[in-house]
Amino acid sequence: MEKTIFEVKQLNASYGQEVILKNLDFSIKEGEVIGIIGESGIGKSTFLECLLGNIHQKVMMNASEMKFLEENWLTLSSKKRREYLRQDIGIIFQNGQHSIDPLFTIGQQLEEIMLEANPQKIIEALKMVQLEEKVLQLYPHELSGGMLQRVMIAMAFINHPKLIIADEPFSALDVPLQMEMMQLIVHLAKQYRTATIMVTHQRELAYNFCTKVLTLEEGELVAQKEDSHKKFNFNRLSNEKKETFFQLKHVTSHYKDENVILKNLTVDIPKYEVTGIIGHSGAGKTTLARILSGFIPYEGHILIEGKELREVLAQEKQSYYRRVQYLFQNSLLSFNPNQTILKSLEEPLRFIRKIKDRSERIRMIQELFTNLELELDWLEKYPHQLSGGQCQRCAIARAIFAQPECLICDEITSSLDDANQEKVIQVLQKVQEETNMTIVFISHNQSLIEAICSTVVALKEGQLIETLI
Repeated sequence: MEKTIFEVKQLNASYGQEVILKNLDFSIKEGEVIGIIGESGIGKSTFLECLLGNIHQKVMMNASEMKFLEENWLTLSSKKRREYLRQDIGIIFQNGQHSIDPLFTIGQQLEEIMLEANPQKIIEALKMVQLEEKVLQLYPHELSGGMLQRVMIAMAFINHPKLIIADEPFSALDVPLQMEMMQLIVHLAKQYRTATIMVTHQRELAYNFCTKVLTLEEGELVAQKEDSHKKFNFNRLSNEKKETFFQLKHVTSHYKDENVILKNLTVDIPKYEVTGIIGHSGAGKTTLARILSGFIPYEGHILIEGKELREVLAQEKQSYYRRVQYLFQNSLLSFNPNQTILKSLEEPLRFIRKIKDRSERIRMIQELFTNLELELDWLEKYPHQLSGGQCQRCAIARAIFAQPECLICDEITSSLDDANQEKVIQVLQKVQEETNMTIVFISHNQSLIEAICSTVVALKEGQLIETLI
């Protein structure tokens, strides 16, 4: 009989008056890989925080029973719990870049978390995740997203823990890398008989690889069939005249070490349409987005409505930043953490639109939120109090207040579950239909790109490989 690693009964959690988890029961045995899916903001991360005992100070939590390796997890001393967290629980975070110390090499960080110093074991840990020994001498910024996630997996498994907790570990990776990382984690979990809790919004991955999939709904974990997942089905938008907003001719971009990111790219971005830019990690998608947004230099020519982009930026940079708005992948980082959403949304109205009357600004914000079917109570919250999907929709609303001609969306749905992806896309589509705005939509999700874009530009290793209309 398989040994139960973690068990919790009648877990409740609330944030103020908002109930997040309700009489939730959960257990996991050694070797099991359990997928936890559900919409953004539903409480998946709070569930993990409750298991780890690392809850936000404003979250109230209680349970009738919580056991780890038959120990009463609720009454353990902080010292004993820290020992377990170091020895027997491995954690794989969502973003390796934010979770690994940028000032130390990978080798130094692997050595630090080991229970006993063992250089050979560190090398074996790298081989376990298919990385070469030379990675030990590198710093985090010198690794790709996929390599960083491999390092995170090595860190989690290096002490052969009894339990692995993975919180959205692949959301920033393209689809092939997501599959690769999931296969790796499942393989290691089976090899070491490690119980693994995998929180993800990628339903397909969860159903394909996990031994059990549970959906968090209304504070409870329920088993659900795969076919309950709703597929995207959005209308394509088209511009019969095919006017051009951006015209790129032989555009090239380099890293500081002269390695080419974009190479001799020639393509037109039509006006009044949604144009998709697709490609694997490292294909040059984000570099292209930042060039079009005026953030980084380029070689070659980019014409915006017939004018060279360099000249436009030299003569009217602030005006250009209003005309072309960039939406970040992580919308949370684009908001001032010390301001409410309302305060942040007032800024473009106050400083760009020059609306001095605060009551008028608030009226306009409330009107837009109502039109876009966003919740008015989000306005009084701080960014960290919103889910990723909620924060991203607020970021779109803020961009709209600048009255841009073009929105550049850089992987804005990559960290969202399917339901919130759909809500964000519906907001974008409503905006496009009402304003006739040009949208450049960058993603590694091919099915999403094909569903919403009238033109698709495919990149590989910095070069154009295909344009689909």
